[in-house]
Amino acid sequence: MKKIESLGLGLLLFFAVSVHAQDKILLLNGKSYEGKFLDSSPELVNFNFINKKGKVKPFSFESIRVYSFAKTGEPETVLYKRDTTIYHYYTPDQMRMFIYGEQDAYTRFKAYRPFISGFIAGFGISLYDTYLDGSYTCKGVEYSGGFFKREPSLAQFVVPFVVPIVTGAIKPKMKPKYASDTAFLTNEYYIEGFKKVRRFRRVKSALLGSLIGVATGMLGYYISPKDC
Repeated sequence: MKKIESLGLGLLLFFAVSVHAQDKILLLNGKSYEGKFLDSSPELVNFNFINKKGKVKPFSFESIRVYSFAKTGEPETVLYKRDTTIYHYYTPDQMRMFIYGEQDAYTRFKAYRPFISGFIAGFGISLYDTYLDGSYTCKGVEYSGGFFKREPSLAQFVVPFVVPIVTGAIKPKMKPKYASDTAFLTNEYYIEGFKKVRRFRRVKSALLGSLIGVATGMLGYYISPKDC
């Protein structure tokens, strides 16, 4: 009886490990996926990955976008090679550190401030653009000015273009709290990878914030009661 119980427990552990053990693929942009490695060629790496809904999705990655893949229970296979003809200027070890920087920027850097700054700029310009100073007369009746009293101009639609450009030009200092290992902070390739993703996330957040800010101001203008 004990042998049967031990065998049953062993089978359960085997299936549990089989379910969670996944092949992995690592891309040059720092993104990684788990699933089932199928095959590879000089042009493509075929992989079945599991999406957030738990469904298996077949996908073919261009080999030049793949750093490595690892089959379950086997050593990592690095596909990346230094080749300046396809803009692969780093060695495999340098590129690995670059990817570490990208991954830390994805997981540890939050672009809240650029979003808030973009929203304030977009909403603020929208308020200023539709503010009427003084008073105005309509159909013989005089009305006081104020917010949302003047028709919006095209000026506020420039904000979503300007704010991301300004945000991208700002270069914040590298903070130790963003690194998964503080030893990485002395590696120039790690820092380059981190800054690349950080800049992208800052610009994206600033753009989104400014768009929402302008849209909020425009919504306020169109739903506000009009005297005339």
